[in-house]
Amino acid sequence: MSLLTFFALDDLPEPRHGAPLPERLVEGAPKFRTWDLAQNADGTVTAGIWEATPGAYRSIKGATWEFCSILSGVSELIEDGQPARRIGPGDSFVMHPGFEGTWRVIETTRKLWVSKD
Repeated sequence: MSLLTFFALDDLPEPRHGAPLPERLVEGAPKFRTWDLAQNADGTVTAGIWEATPGAYRSIKGATWEFCSILSGVSELIEDGQPARRIGPGDSFVMHPGFEGTWRVIETTRKLWVSKD
């Protein structure tokens, strides 16, 4: 068994489809696609690609730590009590446990993520 996971952005496996929980929807009707690419044995560390269509929803991280790198699209990330941050291709950031805010997708956005619960 290899201890490396390789993937090509133009040849991803079938995605999971989703949407924000109804109680977290802020505006529009964003839809999600998630490509799960790797995880550790107990599922507490995961990695993949996520895509969202335009709209806005509440993002609540709880106990999860997440690294993100934007691959395409334009969004705004608005941490509660902080100014909006416009994010696009090449931007990378970490959402720490306890993060709460609004994710507003302006143009369909795709990100690479690694998270730890």
